[in-house]
Amino acid sequence: MAKSDQTTTADILRPDRTDGTDAADLTSDSGRRMPTLWTRTIGELTLTYLPDAGVTMIPTRVYPASEETDWSPYRTHMTDAGHLAMGCGALLVERAGHHLLLDAGHGRISGDDPEHFQYGFEHVKDLPASLASLGVDPAALETIAFTHLHDDHTGWARPDAADHPHSLFPNARWVVGEGELEGLDPAAGPRLAGQSERTRSVADGTEIAEGVRAWALPGHTTGHTAWVLDAGDGRRIVAFGDAMHSPVQVHHPDWEVVLDHDRAEAERSRRRLVEYLSQDGVYGFGVHFADQQLGTVDGNGRWRPWNDATDAR
Repeated sequence: MAKSDQTTTADILRPDRTDGTDAADLTSDSGRRMPTLWTRTIGELTLTYLPDAGVTMIPTRVYPASEETDWSPYRTHMTDAGHLAMGCGALLVERAGHHLLLDAGHGRISGDDPEHFQYGFEHVKDLPASLASLGVDPAALETIAFTHLHDDHTGWARPDAADHPHSLFPNARWVVGEGELEGLDPAAGPRLAGQSERTRSVADGTEIAEGVRAWALPGHTTGHTAWVLDAGDGRRIVAFGDAMHSPVQVHHPDWEVVLDHDRAEAERSRRRLVEYLSQDGVYGFGVHFADQQLGTVDGNGRWRPWNDATDAR
């Protein structure tokens, strides 16, 4: 399937959701809506987005290189008050009855004290309920792979995430990219429950499950890692974590994020990612991309959300 040279209005406006809402009843401001649970089957994979928080950001603080006027073309990604819509959550990957979780959501962070670049939170702590609605027992999950170990990605795997001392996922092993643990501040304590004995660091290119490989995209953190999923039909899906935080950044890979550890390296990783997502049959999963998490990069270098009618085979 070739890339479209042009993003259509229908592609932009189509909601990426499966909550029973009729697309005709939705307004055209797709990026303004908070994320909801959805499921897509792509080749041999069943992907389910598990929402855990919706958050609105102050765009010029998240992207300090940008100015207020830079955001006028991107109003569809913002609230009426001018805040950038984002989400937090995790991606559940199923193949042949086996489950893998990528990141672990927002967890018990209350959202009562936003950081200086945040405006506010819409909801928190939905991931356990989402797993329950799917009939997935957290104790049955054997592997959780993290793009990186910031709090909004370690969520329900943190030591304080649940009454059980081993977190919501008592039997899971943790997988992180090489260099991530070394970049942590020891004084801050462990980011994961049982971190020292349960965590495996993997090098770039390591296959951690059937058709799931690590892709080192450092810069946001020292060991930031994307996970490349082989759908078994020629298509690939890249869960790229915080290599990008918003669809807007696809068009502006030079816009660093305030939390990037190494801004020059983060930009190099973003540009590599955008180039890869521009290839035929390659899709991306942006966990923070509000309600447009699944998509690709079109011929104009812009994010095109997944469209069931054109992207399914």
